[in-house]
Amino acid sequence: MGSRRGWGPDAAVVVALVILHFTLFRFFVRWPVTPNFLIGGLLLAALRLRAGYAAFFGFSLGVLEAAMGLEGLGTISIVLTVVGYLAARSRDLLFADARYYVFIYLFAGTWVAEVFLMLAMPGGPGILGGLVFAPVSALGTAVVCGTAESVAAAMRRP
Repeated sequence: MGSRRGWGPDAAVVVALVILHFTLFRFFVRWPVTPNFLIGGLLLAALRLRAGYAAFFGFSLGVLEAAMGLEGLGTISIVLTVVGYLAARSRDLLFADARYYVFIYLFAGTWVAEVFLMLAMPGGPGILGGLVFAPVSALGTAVVCGTAESVAAAMRRP
């Protein structure tokens, strides 16, 4: 894990991303391709949390997200729970000290999460959205959230 001093900047980034997601929710609903701060925050939290805690955090974020849209409560919660759990478990399997690991991790995790959400939600864009909209949205999420993680990493260094 890390010391309390090392977790502070990461927690601040995760909380800021979640607050930004719910603050800018009305603006992002209109566009098919936007950075997903909620999934980015979940993935960044999963870098520091154990798998069970990451799954619970994903479930909590899924309930909050579904409450904003008033649809898909079970679907969104289950998808974010699975994504949180798999993201925390994948951290142990991959080489997390690589230079661009966080960006690749955020891109792949967001793409997988959005494809699952697009396929699971009735009336969504389906496979076309998974092949066209999701990678572009994942790239935006990786750039924005990866930059925020880089800032937090710079704050952790002595």
